[in-house]
Amino acid sequence: MLLLCVLVGGISSAWADSYTWTTASGQLSTSTNSVTVNGVTWAFAPTWSDNSKKYVNWSGGSSNWYQIGSSKNIMSALNLSTSGITGTITSVEVKWSSAASNNANLLVSVGGSSFTSTASASSSSTIQTSTYTGSGSGTLELAFTCTTGIKLQKISVIYSASGGGSEPSISLGSTSIEATEAAKEGTINVTYNNLTDYASEVIFYESNGTTPATYDHSWLTAGINSTTKNLEYSITANTGAARTAYLKVHATSNDADIESSLITITQAKKTVASPVFSHEGGSYMQGLTFTITSEGNTIYYTTDNSAPSNSSTEYTGPIAITEGKVVYKAIAYDSYGNASSVVTRSYTGIATATLPFSWTGTNTAGKAQLAQETGVVANLGGDYAASNAPYRLKFDGVNKSVTIYAGEKPDVVTFTAKLFEATEGDGSKISVQGSADGLTFTEIEEFTIKGAKDDTFEFTTSNAFAATHRAVKLVMSSKEKNVGVGTICINCIPVTLNATGYATFASTYPLDFTNSNIKAYIATAAAGSSVNLSAVNKVPANTGVVLNYSGEITENIPVFDGTGADDVDGNCLLVSDGTVKGGTGIYALANKNHGIGFYQVNNSVTIPKGKAYLQTGANTKEFLNFDFSDDETGINTVNGSELMVNGSIFNLSGQRISKLQKGVNIVNGKKVLF
Repeated sequence: MLLLCVLVGGISSAWADSYTWTTASGQLSTSTNSVTVNGVTWAFAPTWSDNSKKYVNWSGGSSNWYQIGSSKNIMSALNLSTSGITGTITSVEVKWSSAASNNANLLVSVGGSSFTSTASASSSSTIQTSTYTGSGSGTLELAFTCTTGIKLQKISVIYSASGGGSEPSISLGSTSIEATEAAKEGTINVTYNNLTDYASEVIFYESNGTTPATYDHSWLTAGINSTTKNLEYSITANTGAARTAYLKVHATSNDADIESSLITITQAKKTVASPVFSHEGGSYMQGLTFTITSEGNTIYYTTDNSAPSNSSTEYTGPIAITEGKVVYKAIAYDSYGNASSVVTRSYTGIATATLPFSWTGTNTAGKAQLAQETGVVANLGGDYAASNAPYRLKFDGVNKSVTIYAGEKPDVVTFTAKLFEATEGDGSKISVQGSADGLTFTEIEEFTIKGAKDDTFEFTTSNAFAATHRAVKLVMSSKEKNVGVGTICINCIPVTLNATGYATFASTYPLDFTNSNIKAYIATAAAGSSVNLSAVNKVPANTGVVLNYSGEITENIPVFDGTGADDVDGNCLLVSDGTVKGGTGIYALANKNHGIGFYQVNNSVTIPKGKAYLQTGANTKEFLNFDFSDDETGINTVNGSELMVNGSIFNLSGQRISKLQKGVNIVNGKKVLF
């Protein structure tokens, strides 16, 4: 019996064999009728739509296929046939695809009988493997039908060489498995031809298919299912380099000891997800944070343009963008020490403006000058002409904008605008928006600019910014006509005095006049023929004040949080809501025959909103002058008929004069304005 088994084993190689044609350069051309590969001659018969236009091209490198036919050189069919493989053919495997994303099909027959496909043969732009099984002998024919052409890479045939049809053999549904890095399970169909009462197993080999395996293949479990007799395999997830195992199905019975063709199972190397930055490279508000992620992995980065490694700085949390440009290079490592590719991002931090912020266009200052201000980005076209100063910033299209990045929360935004053409519809609109990160903006308030040509406007936000907001944007949200923007103030209120140097004023925001050229006063009393004025610096919101400067001026007064405001209890100045009418005891600031002071107004006059006035009951005096007695540096405003001079009169140079002169005089030791 032992001698018989050895004898059978010695001749079993003739019972089952395989043939492979792997395409290579120089095998096919447009003039080819037949080709001999590995001792087998194949008839090559393409059908061309135009015999003057043929296309057969070898693609080497990583492709290694022939393209037969193209969209400009159409092949509608291809017949490849051979009678050079003798014996019983049991399996035909073809690696192929269509020449483009067009329909293509493949039928396989042996001796005129069709084989059954176990894999799709539909059109594809990538190489696919189609396997056909059956049992037959005679001419092997591969019949391709297509709309443009096909790509051909490899033909593999399994057959019994003796040709009697009764020799034992093992047919496989597939001889090649390619797995990704992930764990995988699968089955390879196994057909045992002409075997009874057999036992089967899996044997691992070296790549030559004859030497027993010496490499580590513990990552692959392969065995024969006791019921189906098919080969079942299980691949563990890869944690390192690519790996390959080679194996065969071995079957024994009383009259046979045979093996299948060599099966190759490969698994791709472990890949580590590349780091993902939360923001694309570019310019961002200083202080904005970004994140770097690579799920399940540890990230390292550099900022000196060097290549990162696992000895570089470890990423532990969000990183703040600093002023200027920084190049970040990041790499990820898994727990096995595998590294990802390196990802690079460059971030330029835009320095933030200090609040309060103010800017006013002049005949020499437009967009270019504004863009030089710290924390400002202007998305505008060219400036309006210098003659339009300060309204030089050209808002001439939807989404035209000016963005100011600030280091703290904005409280109020004031800006001025000018219409360059009369509006007839809904007008143009400029939206004031706020943002916490300088990327996503929400609307705070929208203002409509509508009116006649050259009309000017001043707008102040009344809606609150969020506590987290650090950026302000003025953007044209809707356009009817072009608009020029002039002053832009954040956390400050523009205050203007004309040539008289005096005005009443009230703001809905607390204002700080401490470092201003403009002086602010409250009225502590209004009696007789004068109003007592006392200087204040930090003025609470909604407080009526008298403002003074020695001439015409416009100045942006900063808003503050109200902490430490001056005591204004007993202030006699009331704030008009725009409906206050004049009458007995109602006084408003004016410059009339007695000079600057408070004049009683009649009931036909309405005191404008935001202006301050005095209400003194039944007082019937026409005029109340200013008494700055509570202010050491103040100036009393008088007229000649009401000033009692009890001593010498001096000018500001200290020279004694005989009578009051127009302007500032020193009388009775105090400064008076005559």
